[in-house]
Amino acid sequence: MNARDSRYAMASVAPDAERARLEKLQAIHDSGTLARLDRLSIGRGMNCLEVGAGAGSIARALAERVGREGRVVAADMDPRFLDDFTGEGRTVVTHDITKGAVPPRDFDFVHCRAVLAHVENIAGAARNLVDSARPGGLVFCEEPDYGGSEACDPAHPYAPVFAEYMAGVMAGERMDPLAGRHVFAALRAVGLEEVETEISSQIVMGGSFRARYRKETMVNMREIAVTRGSYTEESFQDLMDCFDDPTFAYMDAPWVGIWGRRRGGSA
Repeated sequence: MNARDSRYAMASVAPDAERARLEKLQAIHDSGTLARLDRLSIGRGMNCLEVGAGAGSIARALAERVGREGRVVAADMDPRFLDDFTGEGRTVVTHDITKGAVPPRDFDFVHCRAVLAHVENIAGAARNLVDSARPGGLVFCEEPDYGGSEACDPAHPYAPVFAEYMAGVMAGERMDPLAGRHVFAALRAVGLEEVETEISSQIVMGGSFRARYRKETMVNMREIAVTRGSYTEESFQDLMDCFDDPTFAYMDAPWVGIWGRRRGGSA
């Protein structure tokens, strides 16, 4: 998601830095997303919508799956990284899912990842997401839930540093830290049927690819974090060292996958 609003923490990040961060996010999560697309039998001739398309990896994967007989719409509030998403059956639209469903509201499959965590009104955005699908169409959301993220060894010297970082995340100023469970509740509340879920996580060690992704995200936010008083320069450097130290490990935020069908119609 590249929403240029006050809630989305990455809205003011320089394009090159944000693209690099999104590409790391893709490298971490695409395999899990694509495996679920396999299980949901997303394939030839389907009409698909990718909301919050970001750097476009899932939109491109959907386009390969649906072939020339299908179509894929990649929607984002700020589609600056989607210039290469062109060709027959491929469309890029500028759209804010908090403002309404994506026309023509007839998609066989609707997907979003790391989008609803960043909106003020999850319930309204969930309604618009479901309303973008045709009756009987599939909706699949993936969102993080930071409620279970903590240091593996509370006695490690960097455990208090990570705990301070997580306290800032859980304050929810820039995102909903419990989006995974809240999106599940919101989708059921708006009538999504045949709902299923899957949760995935990992233990992350300092210096690993996932730790570098987390570090890079915070590096991009250094100025904001220090300016608003969340960190001093010294405490921010402690956090950077925490993510670099291979002796430190933490339980990563679980990612919650939720899918089901819009009420009405047929599968």
